[in-house]
Amino acid sequence: MNENAGSKGGLTKGVLIGGLIGAAAGLLFAPKPGRELRSDLKNRYMDVQDKTKQVAASAAGKAQSMAKQVGQQATDLMDKTKTAVGAAKEEVQTWKSQNADQQKNVN
Repeated sequence: MNENAGSKGGLTKGVLIGGLIGAAAGLLFAPKPGRELRSDLKNRYMDVQDKTKQVAASAAGKAQSMAKQVGQQATDLMDKTKTAVGAAKEEVQTWKSQNADQQKNVN
């Protein structure tokens, strides 16, 4: 599960970086006046910045959701473990009491 999440994060990062480089190269090689070129670069930067914030917010939401899910699963597992330990204790007590009764009957 973690390997899959890591590869998605790397893919997203690669797409964003590639998009930035491609957009910058396209703008720099386009025949435009300096003022217009700077304006285009600024607009592209703002667009990428907005998209990055959206991706980060989405990732944070997913991380919170996964953390809650893992926490709930851990709580469930702990409850099951406590139940199993309690049942095992009862079995041991029952066995001890039966064993003690048998020892009394033998003596």
